[in-house]
Amino acid sequence: MRRLRLFTLAGLVLLGACTGGGAGDGGMAGDGGNVDEPIGEGTVEAAIELTAPPEEGAGQTPTFQWEPVEGAAAYRLVVLDAEGRAVWAWEGPDTSVALGGVLDRPEASEGPVLTPGSAWSVAALDADGHVVAASPLRSASP
Repeated sequence: MRRLRLFTLAGLVLLGACTGGGAGDGGMAGDGGNVDEPIGEGTVEAAIELTAPPEEGAGQTPTFQWEPVEGAAAYRLVVLDAEGRAVWAWEGPDTSVALGGVLDRPEASEGPVLTPGSAWSVAALDADGHVVAASPLRSASP
């Protein structure tokens, strides 16, 4: 069974493939800090299936969507820029959310926008706030 290792980046949950090596294996690109330090028990065996937006042609204010996870009380989404910096995060019970939290936001309005080389990830949380599943980091560009 493929296991996934949880990582943190500025306090946000990210995933990487776990190949069974040591604690430093499977590090992820990011801010150059402690991104290869596992959180919690260090692994989850359930991955969230991300369904939208597409990796290319997502637009500047896409809606992020994923499949529901059994036992999840909430989801935590993080959007990263091309340098791996968190530019927007959201937490709630829904399985979809528009970037910035507003549907049909006009392109010229203020708020976060997707830029080339962006990526996103979702973690599912149980009622106690523990991670029960997570997605791998997925690219998304306007």
